Amino acid sequence: MSFKKNELVIVRDDKNKTYLQKLDSKGRFQSHVGIVHHKDMIGKEEGEVFLTSTNREVSVFYPTLNDFIHKMGRKTAIIHPKDIGIILFLADIKPGDRIVEAGTGSGALLLALSRYVGKKGHIYSYDNRSELQDVARKNLEKFYNKFPSNVTLKQQDISNVIDEDNLDAIVLDFSQPWEVIPEAVKSLRRGGSFSSYIPTIIQAERFVKELEATESFLDIEIVEVLLRPWQIKGYSVRPQHRMVGHTGFMVFARFKGSPNIKK
Repeated sequence: MSFKKNELVIVRDDKNKTYLQKLDSKGRFQSHVGIVHHKDMIGKEEGEVFLTSTNREVSVFYPTLNDFIHKMGRKTAIIHPKDIGIILFLADIKPGDRIVEAGTGSGALLLALSRYVGKKGHIYSYDNRSELQDVARKNLEKFYNKFPSNVTLKQQDISNVIDEDNLDAIVLDFSQPWEVIPEAVKSLRRGGSFSSYIPTIIQAERFVKELEATESFLDIEIVEVLLRPWQIKGYSVRPQHRMVGHTGFMVFARFKGSPNIKK
């Protein structure tokens, strides 16, 4: 498949540094390794190697979702891809799911959710901060080259009301997720997943205890993910000096029905 105008690509230099580019017939890639004109990339195949104006080699690929999330614009801290991966798995996100998420933030988790639910699923993303949803909208439009039809942005406070019902999952990036429990009980289908990404263990503890107190959830678990890259260069085989350590806690639960909510 050859590159086309307006598509996103990743340019990788000879030191393995990457650059996100949107191809334009009049545009150009420019860095300390030199210049390559976009018109020379358009029509070429993924993995093509180009010589820059300073005779340095760069290769060009389509960006992975991981590439894009690390390079995209943001106004807030994002959920790291290592955490997004475990959320997708433990919340059992699958094609066709109807999901509510909050808050939208810069859209990192939203991008992954929209990809996994596919065209037959739908994501309703709540955030009461319009300036953040504007960033998320731009990121989704940039990644997909248009705003995806399986995403609806909703500028409202999820702790007040969830408009949707019979949901397969609710996924929160929200500092006080326990405030959403009464609405989650009304909106989840039996067997649906309720999860939240939480910065501190104190918040996680409160969320878990309040989930337990409702007697409406089971399979409650809390995890964190640490990512340690390794280096293999010649005789040097060792962990890299820097690792992606603690970024947040994730709490997961399954809704069993028969709520016992004290309001």
